[in-house]
Amino acid sequence: MKKTIAVTVLAISALMTGCASTIKGTQDTITVNSLEKGTLIYVDGVKRGFDDAIAQVKRGDTHTIKVTKKGCEDLVVQTGESFDPTTLLGILIDFGIITIPVDLISGAAWKTEPTIYTVTPICQPS
Repeated sequence: MKKTIAVTVLAISALMTGCASTIKGTQDTITVNSLEKGTLIYVDGVKRGFDDAIAQVKRGDTHTIKVTKKGCEDLVVQTGESFDPTTLLGILIDFGIITIPVDLISGAAWKTEPTIYTVTPICQPS
């Protein structure tokens, strides 16, 4: 009886995660750099560093990248996203009945793309 319960719990927990969330996770790593030295980089309003920064961002959302430098005009860009075909592997597990909706709900079905951004504030030539 205990083995049956353990197997059932294991099977249910395995089906409650989608393929993209299991294989790729629910976060992506993005890299942001600037061609203007001394640029302060923010991702989603959080200071990430000067000139170059790496940030973990949640999949399934667009994110705001803002760069600032004293004496220059700030620049704000949004990240892009695209469908992650890893989600479709759920068809092989449960015909996609549970796993694909789980990936869609968790946001894991959408990957941040591109993952490298070059964002430079607008500075007047001196």
